[in-house]
Amino acid sequence: MYSEDLLYGIALSTIFKYRVDLPKSIIENLGSAGALFHLNRAGLEQIFGKHYGFIDDILDKTCLEKAQKEIDWCTEKGIKIHYYPTDSFPSRLKECCDSPVILYSYGDTDFNHDKIIAIVGTRRSTAYGTKTCRNIIEELSAGGYNPVIVSGLAFGIDICAHKAALDFGLHTIAVLATALDTIYPSQHHSHAKSISKQGALLTEFARGTDSFKLNFVQRNRIIAGISAATIVIESGEKGGALITAELANSYSRELFAVPGRISDSFSAGCNKLISGNLASIFTSAEDFLIYMGWKDKGKSAVTKEKKLFYTGDPEKEKILVALRQNMELNIDELHRLTGQRIQDLSVKILELEMEGLVNSFQGNRYSLS
Repeated sequence: MYSEDLLYGIALSTIFKYRVDLPKSIIENLGSAGALFHLNRAGLEQIFGKHYGFIDDILDKTCLEKAQKEIDWCTEKGIKIHYYPTDSFPSRLKECCDSPVILYSYGDTDFNHDKIIAIVGTRRSTAYGTKTCRNIIEELSAGGYNPVIVSGLAFGIDICAHKAALDFGLHTIAVLATALDTIYPSQHHSHAKSISKQGALLTEFARGTDSFKLNFVQRNRIIAGISAATIVIESGEKGGALITAELANSYSRELFAVPGRISDSFSAGCNKLISGNLASIFTSAEDFLIYMGWKDKGKSAVTKEKKLFYTGDPEKEKILVALRQNMELNIDELHRLTGQRIQDLSVKILELEMEGLVNSFQGNRYSLS
């Protein structure tokens, strides 16, 4: 059973949906959302000034009627409503100054899990990016720590993260830039259904909300705010993933970026985050878990030693064998010794560099670490 003040909270959230700094501030300063709707025009003008158009929206009681219809619809559909002043609201998100005051969720997961990890990146991911994404999530799952994976259901890295979480038995949260009655992009409708059964769909937007680009920017603050850490996998110099990264930094969350070659435009954003000391370099899931304090550092040396002698990838193993037998090799020499195509070698070598097994030098020359 929802409280009476929830009605006012939903109305407040709807009226100020694009003024993310105001709803939470209003509740904290007035004591409740309902207090705002009991003020007359003079009282509202004293708070906001005479020129704010939303004063009429507050005085117009139809906003409360719409809020009641939203509650009724959510009750009918089994959608949970999380209100900022209540315990059901994600505690980590409460810490953010610009957090929403209303969240709608469909599914069942722990929004206060201590190991919630956001994984974001470009919508036009490369084969390297999607493979790296899946490898990271597979390793996180194999560690037995059962983290919850958060992303934005978009094309590219986002949907790869969700699908990998589902495949490897982890809960995943898809934060939407639309209301729950509209899945965007529509091609991911079936994935959204699967996520709701092994995690949750989450949004701050009520039905009837217009779809603007700004919705996606606002969505990103929930992804960053609800997570203990954010990992960026492939991003250009601009884009939503970098906005999420900036937000994660502003919330004092841990931020990691997967490095790429300096010539790869899809890794330009990640490399910039690392070179600017805005993000820690992501080297492996194991190092990430140790950095976050979720794994005992004493267990890492044995695992890394084993990886040096067997990676689980036959093509990588060929590269390691060739480098063990030679102090240093260039890309052409590795091509001759392993029989792998140059383009395939480049991808495998980069992965080995990220795993800390191979060092690179000028002239496309490589050696064991």
